[in-house]
This record gives sequence, structure tokens and C-alpha cells, in this order.
Amino acid sequence: MLLNQLEIITLLTTYCPDISAEEGELFLSICKYKKVKSKTHLLKAGRTDKKVILILKGAARAYCISEGGQELNNYIRQEGKLVGDARVFGNDSQILDVESIGETHYLEFDIMLLEELGFENRGLMKFYLSFLKEIAITLSHRVNTFVTMNAEERYEDLVKWNPSYLKSTYDKHLASFLGIKPLTLYRVKNKK
Repeated sequence: MLLNQLEIITLLTTYCPDISAEEGELFLSICKYKKVKSKTHLLKAGRTDKKVILILKGAARAYCISEGGQELNNYIRQEGKLVGDARVFGNDSQILDVESIGETHYLEFDIMLLEELGFENRGLMKFYLSFLKEIAITLSHRVNTFVTMNAEERYEDLVKWNPSYLKSTYDKHLASFLGIKPLTLYRVKNKK
């Protein structure tokens, strides 16, 4: 069932309490709302546009394909989070594919249009900056876990940092996200 505009605004103000309903409506003016089934490609690698996705319900993964043809999950995102390739802020082609995990409702928009709206509306600038801050914190945390933790510690950290990933994501995607083999993930989970 599709979400109506009131439901979308309610979700936006739940995820970002600083945004007003009016600012939410202004934001929606630059968005396309979509609902897709599991394993639907939301964004394709090779693009040079500035589109990103705000997940309203569901989850998505951003991944690239290694030279050996293996899918490598760069990150997994869920409700209330942005997903896309950071290259939207530059001019290089994007290298990440984004795929839904389970049924997913999302808003697709041009991040540069949100930035422009933010210069005209203080509330939307706070909204935009809150996304950027959350992404910076998450990236810093992710780098730290790979530099300082072994596979078991990364799994334990994921359980603390974002336990909902364990419910919304397939084990093969979690293993890739954690930088381990699925068998290693199986062993780590069974140890617990």
C-alpha cells in the first residue's frame, strides 16, 4: 500500500523532529516518492546525476562489484537515513549500486536542490546538515571499526550500534558489510 502525503510528512517529522510540516511539504516538492519490492535497483553505478534516496520504510544496501565479480557492501541503511554515493558531491561517476532490502518506500531527490532550498530556508538547511552530520559520524565509526577491531568485535559493535540491521538484512550482506566471509559470520553468531 502506498503512503499518502500526510503519512510521508509524519515520517519525515519523526526522523527529523526539527523540520516543520511546512518545510516537509517544501522538501517533498523536489522529491519523487516510490515503493519497490526487495532486490530492486534504486540507483545504478556509472551515474553522474546528484540523486540520493531518503528511506521512509524498509532498508537498502550500497555496494560495488569487485574485479573478481564479487558484490562488496559498502554500507547498509534503513528508515530515516539517506543512501547514495558520496560522489554526488563531486563530478566523478558514481561507483555504487543501491538495492532495496525487502519492500522499501523512499523519496528520491537531487541533493543539490535540497542544498539550494536550504540557503532559502533555515529549517531545511538544518535538515540538510543533519543528514551530512549523521553520514560523517557513521563513516568515522565504520572506518574506526575496520582499523581497530577484529571480525568478532565488529559484529558485537554492529549489534550495539544498529541491532535492527540484524533483523532487516540477509546474512550474506551483513558478512560483506563487516568485511568477513558468510561462514565467519555464522561462527561468530553461534559463539554468542
